[in-house]
Amino acid sequence: MESESVKAVKSVQATYATSAELASLFEDFRLMCNDALRIALAEKPRSRFRLIELSYRRLKEYGLHNHYILSACEVAFAAYRNKKRKCAPHIRRVFLKLDSQSYSLNHLILRIPTRPRHFVYLTLQGSDYHLSIIDDPALKRGSVTVTDRALSIPFSREVPEIETLGRLGIDVNERDVTASDTLGNTSVHDTSQVAELKERYRAIRAKIGGRTMRDGRIGQRLYGKYGAREKDRTAQTIHGISKQIVQRAKENRLSIVMENLKGIRKLYRKGNGQGRSFRGRMNSWTFREVQRQVEYKARWEGVPIIYVCPRGTSRKCPDCDSSLFALEGRRLRCPSCNKTEDKDVIASRNIMTAAPVRAARPPGGSREGEPRRQEDAGNPPSRWVEVDSLSREPRS
Repeated sequence: MESESVKAVKSVQATYATSAELASLFEDFRLMCNDALRIALAEKPRSRFRLIELSYRRLKEYGLHNHYILSACEVAFAAYRNKKRKCAPHIRRVFLKLDSQSYSLNHLILRIPTRPRHFVYLTLQGSDYHLSIIDDPALKRGSVTVTDRALSIPFSREVPEIETLGRLGIDVNERDVTASDTLGNTSVHDTSQVAELKERYRAIRAKIGGRTMRDGRIGQRLYGKYGAREKDRTAQTIHGISKQIVQRAKENRLSIVMENLKGIRKLYRKGNGQGRSFRGRMNSWTFREVQRQVEYKARWEGVPIIYVCPRGTSRKCPDCDSSLFALEGRRLRCPSCNKTEDKDVIASRNIMTAAPVRAARPPGGSREGEPRRQEDAGNPPSRWVEVDSLSREPRS
């Protein structure tokens, strides 16, 4: 019996040697996107292809290659469909986007068109890792996105899912990631460096806001500079942990099980009876970055990914399903088994055996994502609600 194949996607990012011709190309493409966006707001097309018909003559006046017209309409239609603000959306950042048929990549030389029969050549600055993916003929290339700092090219392939022999449950917390498998092994990966990194850059942003309050342009430039550093360093720190988890699942032929944490940010918003500092810390918690890296690396290796409901993962004993009592610190005790265990270990074991969910939403009837009532904030109705509230708060 053949195993089911899934599409795995991995994006390669690389810097490049700058070209003077790119500056005007960036600005022309930005103007094309905004022209197509204005036409979309006026005509209200129902599809991207209809927007191309409406804006083709106007965008053709820029004299660029026809592929830029298609890409500009794609970007504009996405911004038009995703508008959430009352004011009209506007493309401010400079970038280029081209489909896989309009560019060519030969080793580390990228050729992109500007006008008909005229091209710009970019020399990528890649490592052996980049070359192992770029020079692989079995991988399919997607659309290339070029910014003023770097470029990104997605590669995809069909990967057969491995036949699993067990599960690996992952509990993501603020300062650690706990993983338990059906073989009886439990490992704790320290992520306190990420929390400290977030705290350090939070202080840097506070200083920037205090010193640039009279000049917003300088402030925005500094916010972007240090925000990019924070994002890159956070992703690099998590990279080693996610790689170890996926490698462990692949070697032992285990499927990876994680919590479906969509909507958890609503638990840490203003009006929930929490302090400003605590809300800021929780809203900078990088749980999604851990899950994102684990997911795409697992799919690239053919390891199945399962999401389960996070409700009550620290309320029941994973051995006998009895209700647990909260002790000092982060310890929980089972009265039936007479065992005491760390809360994160219990949560990872319950996640490992939980049933998968289809939709990324809280279960019906739950109060997940809702503001806490005033009477609940000071007087929890029972000790079980107190234990469950501990399961929602990451390790601090």
